[in-house]
Amino acid sequence: MPTDSARLHAIFDLAMRIAEGLLTNGAAASEVTATVLRVTSSSGLRNVSVQVTFSEVTISYLADEASTPFTRVRNANDRVQDFSRLAAFEDVTHQYITGELSLDEARRVASEIPQTKPAYRLSLVAGGFAVLGGAAALSLGAGTLVVLAATLAAAMMIVISDFLTRRSIPAFYSQALGGLVAVLVAVLVALIQPAANSSIVVVSCIIVQLAGLTSIGAVQDAVTGWYLTAAGRILETLMLTVGLVAGVRGGLLLADLIGAEIAVSAALPISLASVVVLAVSGAAMGLGYAIGTYAPARLLLGVALISGSSSALAHLLAELALDRVNAVAVATFLAGMASVFLGDRLRAPSLLFVMAGVIPLVPGGRIFRGLLGLGDDFVIGAEELFSAAEIAIAIAAGAVLGQLLASRILPRFRRRGIAYTPAISAPFTTLRRRRVTVGPRMFRRPGQVERIEPSTMTGEMTALSPAMFEEIIEDSPAQRADHEEP
Repeated sequence: MPTDSARLHAIFDLAMRIAEGLLTNGAAASEVTATVLRVTSSSGLRNVSVQVTFSEVTISYLADEASTPFTRVRNANDRVQDFSRLAAFEDVTHQYITGELSLDEARRVASEIPQTKPAYRLSLVAGGFAVLGGAAALSLGAGTLVVLAATLAAAMMIVISDFLTRRSIPAFYSQALGGLVAVLVAVLVALIQPAANSSIVVVSCIIVQLAGLTSIGAVQDAVTGWYLTAAGRILETLMLTVGLVAGVRGGLLLADLIGAEIAVSAALPISLASVVVLAVSGAAMGLGYAIGTYAPARLLLGVALISGSSSALAHLLAELALDRVNAVAVATFLAGMASVFLGDRLRAPSLLFVMAGVIPLVPGGRIFRGLLGLGDDFVIGAEELFSAAEIAIAIAAGAVLGQLLASRILPRFRRRGIAYTPAISAPFTTLRRRRVTVGPRMFRRPGQVERIEPSTMTGEMTALSPAMFEEIIEDSPAQRADHEEP
């Protein structure tokens, strides 16, 4: 091999740690692959193949045809929602490929990230999701008692979920128990104040329970051709949703036995006041989700802007011009684009902004109406659930398309934020040598050419053979002379 074994192990160790951190936090397979290849390419390695599945990352390096492939495999089974750690992994990647951190320093920082204490205490995390639940109830036109009940129920669900997770209980049962708790709190509200619309408590808790599922990453993997990872994520989302449905259905059966009535309210009518309420509640939902998922404090304002805007915009479009599915798709498309630009500007994961932007649009009301309908009229219930599935797909597809376009546009004008720009692409494995341009082609002056360099980490290449970077390039004489300059 053209490099010593110890250094090769170190490069792969860094790449594996970063890949695991991204994958377990919901990053798409294409983004994980691209990030690993950025790390290995910046270390001077070519002919690197990366394979990403739902819970496993495989990296293989072939020095030359006469060598034995060097391969590492790492499991990434744990699913977490910790955007402070995700941001830390992206920072390490960016600092390493730009030369701010050496290989040893990057490895040390990457190994310390999973060991750091959570950015917020459990009480604050539960409070964040409680705000999410209360704001969701407010967006549905709930009164004071229902908003307080939804806030309390959301906090209870998070505490119960954390308790079960610490004891290695599968998330399916956490979802089911959360759905049951939501209905029981709604029943309590109905007993205290029969005129109150207690169903909003259940709808709000459904939104809280579905927040942060990997549906966006699943759709991104599916539409870009990473089918194995997409299948795993879709199945995970489906099973967690089924768990929630089972808990809600069990609670509804119990409510019927004790004679509690849980009705469903209509949506807010279009008015200036309703738009303001939806903008404020949407911003609060985004803030609650961001705090509940340990987002750094410096990102909270951006999260609130995106979530509040998407909530109000979808409502306006649905009432004035489009049906709900298309209105949601347009709103999430714009949220996806904005998330990429904000992520690059703030040097933060764009996934946080896009997830927060789509939470106010989760079709919790349709899911609940579908569950109620299944008990009375199966056809009507199935139609509601199918409509909810349409909206869910529109949310994910719109967000992915917005990210896709923005990730293609942004590098043409700014290359420094490349590590923070999501890579949305069809399956690929080997990264070519980095191509350094002096600017977008349309703005390039006559005589300016692209310069191809083997790596951004010239100091890290001293132990590597120059033959690794040889490549046949059809250049003009002027380009050859430019490449030969020191």
